Amino acid sequence: MGIANAVAIARSNVPRAIASLKDSGLLVERQAHVSGVARKRKAYFLTDSGITTAEETWHRLREHPVHCLLEDGSSKRSELGSVHEILPFPMRPVDVIRYMDDNGVLDVRGLSPDLVDRDLSKHVEKQLVTSLADLPRVRQFYGRERELDHVVSLLDARATTLLVPGIAGIGKTTVAGKLVERFTHRRNMLYHRCQDWESARACLESIAEWLANMGDASFADYLAATPVAQPSDAAQLIVDALSGTPSLVILDDYHKVSDATLHQTIQAMALNLIEAEDLVGLVLFSRSFKPVVAAKDAEGRISSFVLPLDGLEPDATRQLLSSFEDLSDEQWLHIHGLSRGHPLVLELINRGASAGAYHESLETYVSVEIFSKLTAEEKRVLAALSVFRESVSIDALGQQDLDLDVLDSLVDQGLARQADSSMFDVHDLIREFLLRSLDQQQRQDLHRRCIAWYADHHATAEQLVEYIHHLLECDELEDAVHLLNNEGRGLVSKGHMEVLTLLERVPFADLERSEAARLHQLSGEVLALQGRLEEAHEALAAALDGAMDAGDRRTASEVRSTLADVALKQGHPDEALSLHREALEGFIALEDEQGATRTYNNMGYLLRRKNDQKAALEAYAQVETILSTSGTPDALVGSRISLARAFLDLGEIDRARDHAITAFESTDGGDEAMLHARAQAVLGRYYAKMKDTELALHHYSSAVEALSQGGDVLATVEISILLGEVHEDGGRVEEATEQYRQALVIAEANDLRMQIGELLSKLGGVTPDKQRRMEYLQRALTVFRELGAKSRMRDVQAQVHAAVMNR
Repeated sequence: MGIANAVAIARSNVPRAIASLKDSGLLVERQAHVSGVARKRKAYFLTDSGITTAEETWHRLREHPVHCLLEDGSSKRSELGSVHEILPFPMRPVDVIRYMDDNGVLDVRGLSPDLVDRDLSKHVEKQLVTSLADLPRVRQFYGRERELDHVVSLLDARATTLLVPGIAGIGKTTVAGKLVERFTHRRNMLYHRCQDWESARACLESIAEWLANMGDASFADYLAATPVAQPSDAAQLIVDALSGTPSLVILDDYHKVSDATLHQTIQAMALNLIEAEDLVGLVLFSRSFKPVVAAKDAEGRISSFVLPLDGLEPDATRQLLSSFEDLSDEQWLHIHGLSRGHPLVLELINRGASAGAYHESLETYVSVEIFSKLTAEEKRVLAALSVFRESVSIDALGQQDLDLDVLDSLVDQGLARQADSSMFDVHDLIREFLLRSLDQQQRQDLHRRCIAWYADHHATAEQLVEYIHHLLECDELEDAVHLLNNEGRGLVSKGHMEVLTLLERVPFADLERSEAARLHQLSGEVLALQGRLEEAHEALAAALDGAMDAGDRRTASEVRSTLADVALKQGHPDEALSLHREALEGFIALEDEQGATRTYNNMGYLLRRKNDQKAALEAYAQVETILSTSGTPDALVGSRISLARAFLDLGEIDRARDHAITAFESTDGGDEAMLHARAQAVLGRYYAKMKDTELALHHYSSAVEALSQGGDVLATVEISILLGEVHEDGGRVEEATEQYRQALVIAEANDLRMQIGELLSKLGGVTPDKQRRMEYLQRALTVFRELGAKSRMRDVQAQVHAAVMNR
């Protein structure tokens, strides 16, 4: 947005202009931290040759003659570089160029500073942003005018949601392509094709990137801060970003994604669009006829329309059969009845498939008239393509001892698709028919060939997910379980929640108890991240039972700790404390210092919440004892940081200082950037308490730099809270408020309910506006009431009383 305004060009043209300058070696791209923004932003710097070119260009342009018509009716001649001296108000050279006609005349009689600014905004915004990367090229299109006109009329009438269901191969993607053509140069457009191996993350990131290109990066910032989006928040951010501009979002193959987060986000978005004043459309193409969005809202207002896609009408059928030169009416009607107007079947008939015999169903027709007439090698190649869930390179096929010369023939027949010069795929309808025709042994043989490919090609998270998928299909449990146990948490941290669908396919009954327990533990952690606390509790309970039966005390203790976190989120602090005590016994028996110190800190936190300060100090004293006697104190830095913060909250300033400085020194220069950021934030908090603002801000700014790199969600929230406290202690109310708000977005997105309550209470303590302060405090009361946190409720009630009394 800043670049577009600076040079007065349409925002959508900025990436193309930047790319051209980069290719010419005139500028370089860097990542830089921008004040007030959580993530690093791209920054562009002129190279030496770029500076020289810029100076030469301006030297040439500044001498361009300009003839000015002024407000008093007089005219004066000047040059572009000095014309500002005679103008009645300041105008940048780029604005002068915008208003100057082809003869070099600038008429300022009807201009004003406000008008120039408004025109600039319109000029910057006037070009529309499209994102159509996944849209296949439409080779031919006949008919569907009635359906398209109906869709367009509904979208032109008001903001709305359309669901377009249809069977495989009926032409949904082609209609989506024609819909894009209808709205080209009329709306901002996004086309995203869902894949069955994707989670909600891929779709939401596609939307976020599109919105960022339109100039609103709030949703992208939100996704960067959290691995699991909260559906209501995500929907609201998307609709807010689309307000004020005509837009169209098209999601194709919507039936392929089973992630509840995406479905709930789209459902919430459809309801939010009812209130939208601008022409914003959401179109879902799906093979499922199930109503995935509500038809009406709670007040009875229509929120969506369902427009099923059927076969082509007879006239369009005739046009598709271009290879039939002399087609009689009888033959034509026979083929239309045979194909039921199905475009893909008609295309196959047009390319040589039999049109003689009538079959009871399309499935029978495709099986008898097409697949049965393929050569053995063609069937092998198609089967190899079908077992891959995504487009695959020719190298992967070449590894399977296939005759790749038949690929061209399969593409010509319409059975295979060529994505680019080296990537091939098959239509979903063809894939389904092929896989259905394979027996179990054939299917496993094909999956084993995929395993051989992915064994050497799983460097990315997406490839690793595919590798595990094929291992599970072949019942290669040992390798699949090994990867899930060792790589599962890493995949989840990168937002690949489809790990849960892989875990659901694991036959737990066939595993050793300890392995099953660890996988149940991973399932519980993912479910807890998604806010499905009851299901998380069930999975973790199964993990605990399995670990106990297997005699795996370490896993049992870890599971108890996670169960305690879930219990706390569910509002059962006493149960959480009991579980932590049980976990502590296991960690002590195992001489696990990390587990023990972490658990003691958690117990101290819970005891403080119960207002039992003495017991809390005793728990923290145990942490100090372990830290002082440990042979590897550097491995316990995280616990030391938590301890320092707890002592600050309890007013034990000297003890807090010692631990904060030790943590800072032990992490300085290390690889753990987030850990060092936490240490700096606590140290900054200490200096803020001591009124040493300069040192506090030094550590604060360093922690912000690390925070912008991202990291663990809980650590990010913790650092944000600490940084807010630094500002609050220093009297910088606006900065503290902004820091707490950023942390609240992250906490709400990850259902960190206790942190949500804490942040709301902090916002209620620093927000200057009385009405907003009361709103925050009432929300905090509601959260703590749901959690059963009575002591915190009393604290917030005291804040409410103080706010009412204007204290």
